[in-house]
Amino acid sequence: MKLPFQISRKTLAISSLLGMILITILSLFALPKLTTQYSLKQFLPKDNPLLILDEKSRQTFQLSEVQPFIITAKIGDTAGGTWFQQERITELEKLTALIGKFPGVRNTLSLANIQGAINNEHGLSVGPLLKNLAVDQWKTETTANPLIAPTLISKDGKTASLIANIERLTNKELAALRQNLQVTATAALPFADVQMGGTPAVQTDISLLLQTELKNFVILGFVACFVVLALIFSNFSPLIMSFIIILCANILVLAVMAMANLPFSILSTTIPILTTIDVVSLCIHTLLRYAEERKAAPFESHEKLVMKTLKVIIKPNLIASTTTMIGFLSLLTTNVPLIREYGVTAAISIILGWVTTTVLLFPLLLFLPGPRAREWAWAKARWGLYLFRRSGLWTMGIIIVSLALALKGGNLSWSAKLFDDLPQNHQVRLSTETIDRELGGMIPVDIEIDGQKDAWNDPNLIAKLDSLSAEIRDLPGVGSVVSLPDLVAAASFHNSRLPASRSSTAEVYFLYSLANDSPLKNFLNADGSKTRISVRTQDLPGDQLHHLVDKVRGMTEQTFPEMTVQSTGMGSTIHHLNNELSRELIFGFWQSIVAIIVVLVFVFKSLRWSLVACIPNLVPPAALLGFLAISQTPIKPSVAIIFSIALGLAFNNTVYMLERLRVMQNTKKSRNLDVEKMLWLEGNPCLISTMTLVAGFSVFMASYFAMNRIFGFYMVLSMLTGLVGDLILLPTMLKSCPWLLRPITWKKEKVMATAASVLFAIVLVFQPHPLMAQGLTPEKVGQEMSSRISTKDETFVVQMKIFEADGSNKEREMRIWRMSPGKKDHSLMVRMMKPADLKGTALLATMKNDKEDKWIYLPSNKQVRRLTGENSKGGILGSELSTEDFDFNRDSSAKTAIQKEVEIKGSKYIVMESDVSASSPNYSKIISYVSAKEFLPIKAECYDKQGKLLKTIDFGGYKKLSGGKFRASSIKIRNVQNKRGTDIALSDIKINQNLKASQFSPKSLADD
Repeated sequence: MKLPFQISRKTLAISSLLGMILITILSLFALPKLTTQYSLKQFLPKDNPLLILDEKSRQTFQLSEVQPFIITAKIGDTAGGTWFQQERITELEKLTALIGKFPGVRNTLSLANIQGAINNEHGLSVGPLLKNLAVDQWKTETTANPLIAPTLISKDGKTASLIANIERLTNKELAALRQNLQVTATAALPFADVQMGGTPAVQTDISLLLQTELKNFVILGFVACFVVLALIFSNFSPLIMSFIIILCANILVLAVMAMANLPFSILSTTIPILTTIDVVSLCIHTLLRYAEERKAAPFESHEKLVMKTLKVIIKPNLIASTTTMIGFLSLLTTNVPLIREYGVTAAISIILGWVTTTVLLFPLLLFLPGPRAREWAWAKARWGLYLFRRSGLWTMGIIIVSLALALKGGNLSWSAKLFDDLPQNHQVRLSTETIDRELGGMIPVDIEIDGQKDAWNDPNLIAKLDSLSAEIRDLPGVGSVVSLPDLVAAASFHNSRLPASRSSTAEVYFLYSLANDSPLKNFLNADGSKTRISVRTQDLPGDQLHHLVDKVRGMTEQTFPEMTVQSTGMGSTIHHLNNELSRELIFGFWQSIVAIIVVLVFVFKSLRWSLVACIPNLVPPAALLGFLAISQTPIKPSVAIIFSIALGLAFNNTVYMLERLRVMQNTKKSRNLDVEKMLWLEGNPCLISTMTLVAGFSVFMASYFAMNRIFGFYMVLSMLTGLVGDLILLPTMLKSCPWLLRPITWKKEKVMATAASVLFAIVLVFQPHPLMAQGLTPEKVGQEMSSRISTKDETFVVQMKIFEADGSNKEREMRIWRMSPGKKDHSLMVRMMKPADLKGTALLATMKNDKEDKWIYLPSNKQVRRLTGENSKGGILGSELSTEDFDFNRDSSAKTAIQKEVEIKGSKYIVMESDVSASSPNYSKIISYVSAKEFLPIKAECYDKQGKLLKTIDFGGYKKLSGGKFRASSIKIRNVQNKRGTDIALSDIKINQNLKASQFSPKSLADD
């Protein structure tokens, strides 16, 4: 009768073993999908008011959220000299242009291509600053210019930077670009020490280090745990069992992370160690319990001992894993995606570790020789007798010391730096320190000043802002300061550094609107009511940086008492948010305790037992607070997170001890607590389990990152103090106060449990196939459009309204004359009518045989000045409309194809796609919607060089003019990437008026 049962048991064991091995092998195929991720903003909460304010300011001043790569090049003593040499600037110029063509790079900026306006006898020259200056003027003109030094060149002229502004890229694309930049820059500048810096460089380098660290952690974790196992057991079967279980558990955890798209962050590199020590801890408790059962019944069969061991240990193992998991799940209450993600990942690793251990221990224990523990490991913990002799003294002593440490914890240090986690002497750390020390600082702080509309056209306010900026530059800890007066001074064409009238100021702003990518938008909003002071500070301790930001904001409020002043930027927000989060994590461990109490109420079926279980586990948090305060360790979220993690792990020993005590009490059916026996039986297993945790977390001491080293040290500290709470405080407390757990006969406790489930649904959206336009060719459509639009000349009045991402706007009105007698002969003259400050300002642009000339007329000094320098390819007068959007007569080499015919609101349109990547400076392709009836363009979708939609242009209100020509009376442009827009209304349109070439001459500009 026993044989079939034995066969089924062995069959079940073999099936579970083979099934787990098969699942593990299949999981290996998911591992290549694992990624690593690092960001300075990973610890920032979502939807925080400070971050919302920061984002609003970024939109107002059109600041890119994507941080640039910063290449630093320092000329060493061997090469000698400075960057102010013709041949070196030439090499820098070549490198700047080359990197600007790299895929993923939006644009580049360096000393070689920094734009500037030089007013000389040849005219007003706008273009690369150094090209318009004599070599002997380079140093004086650049080092005194806040727009250039120290951001692009250090004060001593030996260190230069090249800023590569990039598109939004994936981690893989960032890593590839970072490698290309490093190799290219090093080869191009052999005379300099080239290093990669900037947030993307930090992100990519740390990601690579995380991969290396992950491998090291896995190896060291295995070694540490196997050393502990070898000290406990005298035969090899425990090592073989543990190795198989650890390997399977880690592979399964990593596979789940890969399939769930959970990347390795600087926190989740701890997951393999957590999984390993959790599994080893479960194995040790199980295998030592087997040794105990073998000693108690030496003549029992191996199979019966295995089944008996698993039966009694499965519940404590599950409870211990559950309390640990709750410690991690408590992290879900934070509003930081990285920490929530880490909490979920760690909880998954704990529960998968328990499942894997439970499933595999059954067949492994059954088929392998039974574990033989060394005598000291399974012997009774007789050292507890010494504790019981003075139980009251031990209890009071531990409680008093814990309270003292907890009180000392009120004096924590909040002086963390942002970049002190970077590995010492690593390339990215050295580059960051170079930028911080020599190139204007690493931490951005923005001071936003909000006044009335057009307030910052007032030259008096600009002068006050200029003086304030100079005062801020002199503050200790400030690396660089750039503000609106610096831009105004750089483009000034008057005798004084700053303009003396509102009209002169408006003319400077108008001049900037002609630039390809005007920097003015980063310092002045659309209606002239807001400006910002861009401050970059050194990487100061958090409390010092907070004091500096408050001082700068106070100085600004004192200078402009009638205006609203607020501070934004990383330096203003990140330390505050990190400190706020750290406090939440440190003092939020009460949430974990409450959750654990609820679980233990179900386990022990007693609220008193659950509350007593919490008392010894208050020792680790108290000790952590005290030691952090005594050592003045700077508090960061990565340190504060230890409290919740340590609490969950600390409950492990408590669960095993109280569960043993509970079983003994129920077996004897006695009101007395046999605390001595509980400690004798569970003392050494708990001590050994804790030593395993200590060995595992000691691995973090070998980390590249200071954060992980600190994490490892304080986790070891929490494990040791948890051991004090469990093996000393708990038994001595119960010995002195047995009434804490004695049954109360007059009260019967009842507990109810509920469960919930979540259902996920996936909705698939399908799009219909397009209808192909038939019977038309792109050439025919183009001819039809040209016959309705092309003219030799025209005049019209334009009312332009420019909308910014923050909702502000500015309006301009101008009259435009255009003449195009030939395909390569174009002339355009614009005369401003509104606003009043710009009335009479005029611009003339002519192009003949691809040669472009520009002149500007400035009413403030009644002068016509020629604009020299590089051609502009940006928006017209600061709008989202570029010249190629409105040039219907251009000779385009674009390849155009008809894609389909669509019907919208009863009207049919031809959809055409034009590949303009070879001819357009801005676009890769343009998709046009052309009316199938009138052959007039209705809408255009313009895609950037990366193939992403950049902006849409809608033409409406077509009016028929003489000669069968048509003109849209309204044009709406919306940039979907920067959220800006421009509305244009055309009126008083006159075409083919036989305009003369003499009307498009520099002399005619001055004829108001």
